[in-house]
Amino acid sequence: MNAPQDHPNCIHCGSPVPAGRDDSFCCAGCSYVHDLLHREGLDHFYDLKGNAALPPVAPQALRERDYEWLTLLSAEAERTTEANAVELRLAVQGLSCVGCVWLIERLFARHAGALRVNVDVVHGEVRLTWQRGQFDAVAVARDLQSFGYLLGPPRQGGEKKESSGLERRMGVCGAFAMNAMAFSLPAYFGMPRDFAFAHWFDLIAAFSATLAMAVGGSYFIERAWRSLSAGVLHIDTPIALGVTAAYVGSMGGWIAGVEGLKYFDFVAIFIFLMLTGRWAQQAAVDRNRRRLMRDTSIPDAVSVINETGMEEIQPVAALKTGVQFVVKPGQTVPVAAKLVSESASVSLEWINGESEAQERETGQLLPSGALNIGTQALTVEAVETWEDSTLRRLLDARREAEFRDVRLEKLLRVYLAIVVIVGIAGAIWWWSHGSGIVQALQVMISIFVVSCPCALGVAVPLAEEMAASRAEKLGVFVRTLGLWKRLMRVKRVVFDKTGTLTLENPVLENPEVLRGLDADARAALRHLVTGNLHPVSRSLYDAVAFEGDSHALDDCKVKETVGHGLAFSDASGREWRLGRPEAAIAGDAVLTRDGAVLAAFRFRDELRAESLQEVRHLRERQIEVCVLSGDRAPKVADIARKLELPESCWRAELTPEAKAEWLRERNRDDTLYVGDGANDSLAFDEALCAGSPVTGRSFLEQKADFFFLGHSLRFVSGLMHVAKLHRRATRRVFAFSVTYNIATAIAGLAGHLSPLAAAILMPLSSLCTLSLVAFTFRRSGGASNQPARSESSPGSFRELPASSQSPAQV
Repeated sequence: MNAPQDHPNCIHCGSPVPAGRDDSFCCAGCSYVHDLLHREGLDHFYDLKGNAALPPVAPQALRERDYEWLTLLSAEAERTTEANAVELRLAVQGLSCVGCVWLIERLFARHAGALRVNVDVVHGEVRLTWQRGQFDAVAVARDLQSFGYLLGPPRQGGEKKESSGLERRMGVCGAFAMNAMAFSLPAYFGMPRDFAFAHWFDLIAAFSATLAMAVGGSYFIERAWRSLSAGVLHIDTPIALGVTAAYVGSMGGWIAGVEGLKYFDFVAIFIFLMLTGRWAQQAAVDRNRRRLMRDTSIPDAVSVINETGMEEIQPVAALKTGVQFVVKPGQTVPVAAKLVSESASVSLEWINGESEAQERETGQLLPSGALNIGTQALTVEAVETWEDSTLRRLLDARREAEFRDVRLEKLLRVYLAIVVIVGIAGAIWWWSHGSGIVQALQVMISIFVVSCPCALGVAVPLAEEMAASRAEKLGVFVRTLGLWKRLMRVKRVVFDKTGTLTLENPVLENPEVLRGLDADARAALRHLVTGNLHPVSRSLYDAVAFEGDSHALDDCKVKETVGHGLAFSDASGREWRLGRPEAAIAGDAVLTRDGAVLAAFRFRDELRAESLQEVRHLRERQIEVCVLSGDRAPKVADIARKLELPESCWRAELTPEAKAEWLRERNRDDTLYVGDGANDSLAFDEALCAGSPVTGRSFLEQKADFFFLGHSLRFVSGLMHVAKLHRRATRRVFAFSVTYNIATAIAGLAGHLSPLAAAILMPLSSLCTLSLVAFTFRRSGGASNQPARSESSPGSFRELPASSQSPAQV
């Protein structure tokens, strides 16, 4: 094991600076925002940020965005609000720290009509309040966008239901636990039973424990009952057994006047600690789920052309065969439709994995899921209903909500059997030896109580959180519980090609031609490609997005001629055009001014950084690597050749169903699938676990087990390393818990485990397991402390120069 190499971090976001950059920034986006903050006197942001890591600023954060939805929402808010102060709740992407809150407040306050803004970092939301008729919400959105913060439609309430519900239970049970503990302590310190308020103390402790059972204990009991009804043993089962035994015994002891059976304080404290651990576990996952907003390119509603020729908004679910509707630039065609407009430029990348733009003419079919990458809205006629569409089927596909660990179930089954047998046997022994039923019950209940996996219930969520933090340093964000257990079973990694193994956009082969353009030409090129989703335009935008100033050209409308390119005329009457070159010119696209060629651009597909090294490393670990793609065979074969994969390990021209069938035939709950398009959705559902790169068109990120930022594939082995750390930490905790349970069970069988001892041992054991987890992760060193590779350190990003980078989602 080689020591990890030190690499400078970006002075804006804290990400590793790629090899080849000497400006202390990981990408041009971070450099742009850093300069903008200093230029506008907002550099106090860095004082507030401190050492907190930020998402890198990506070129698509500055791309032209359609804010018509925001115009409609703000108008609706003003129409339905009678007061002078209008309020609107929105989702926001890019929040990380208190510095972000401060910056958004400053940016909001400089707009006319702004009253106040409330930023919720935990839930990724902002609440804007402004004076009626004096505020431009879209201007605020564009201002925030220039600093890397993207506003989106408000999230549905259900998205934060699980963690917020646990949070409420935890808060209430915390109060009950303090009450139960406060009114139980006097008895432990020798309060006489004839004390005037002794009965009231017992009553309050019993009432607090009862409420804790009703509010918090019911959570574990219900989950344990559901799992048992389904024939599955869940970790909540021993928790439910212990807390129920302690509560029933406490009520019986209170009624019968037996002090040795009162565990009221234990019941309340235990429930509170278990809820705290469960909330921390769920909150970390929910936080990562909310980092990305819902993709607005997949419309919830469409503009349907009615019988009078007017447009009216209808839900996409209402689309029927023969209905004409409008598909705006950047939107997805929700159902298979016939093109009514004269021509169209669409991307079928989501459907078949081909990155090249496709041209369509009047009467030709646009498949469900095609993306309008042109600059004009398209009129189409539906040839199927939403219910029958491919896109609906892919969107409705859902991965299994919770991973079923068969080995854990077997372990729990043995564990519970031993606990029950030992508890009952101990009670029988004490009763048969003349100690009485009270002493026998105390022994049995004490064993059930101390055998609750309280240490595991607190320490395992900490291990999940620390593992997730390590993953974030690799640019990976975990979205589902149980990922680390799944990763330890992976024996095959399957990659989609386009946008996953390769960069999202084609790479500019000759960036030197950009440096040869004057300021006017660069501004014109930026104006031409801004807002256009053609792969060539996206690549060129990434190269010129942060240089020059094209705002003076905002009034110059860009016209697109499908198959020929983009053009506009500036105020001086000069015509600028970006399109296909003539046969005599070598290149894939040319920039012309009044017909004179200024630059010819050449592009190529490029593998993500460290792809070859990562594939070699995985194969050295006896992990099979495969490529599945809907793209043409020659292109897939070329990628496989670069990755040194045999012919048996790649497939081309596959439909979404064929990808899923390939996995179904080979997967033995041991496959990790990494993809980014709708054509990978069905394959996701067949894999043991799945991940997706963030490409700016969120789709699979919302159903993946994890998503990742950046340009490198080195995160795969990094995740495997984190999974090993997680397993090591949980095994140490489990070993401690077994030892602890054996020792306390012996003490219980000997009759030495009183309610006071149980109440003291429970938090102490939890503290010990938390320390074990922290020690395991700290001892392992940095997130990149993993086997080094000969070509490069896994702790570094090998990215392309800024002029040829594809975007990483903010």
